Amino acid sequence: MYTLTIDDHGLDVTTLHDTPEAAQAALHTYLVLADYYHRPTQLSATHTAFELVSLSEAKPRAVGVATIEPYSELDARRDLEAVFAASPVRALAS
Repeated sequence: MYTLTIDDHGLDVTTLHDTPEAAQAALHTYLVLADYYHRPTQLSATHTAFELVSLSEAKPRAVGVATIEPYSELDARRDLEAVFAASPVRALAS
């Protein structure tokens, strides 16, 4: 599994994808819909990062970042623990 995290103007959105190519395709769709371009800032086998660039004004400006990276079992456990800790069910169990 891979995560695509997009931080656009300080608003984070994270989605899970089966392959890095699927995450890249989702990022491309986002870029088209938002009318953004992207500029690579880090490209490696385990982590890719891009700067989101808006051309809607007179000069290009960075409006956010996007990353694609592996989503491990450790990440899944951490996320489940965070959800469970915030759950009303946990409060009832205490």
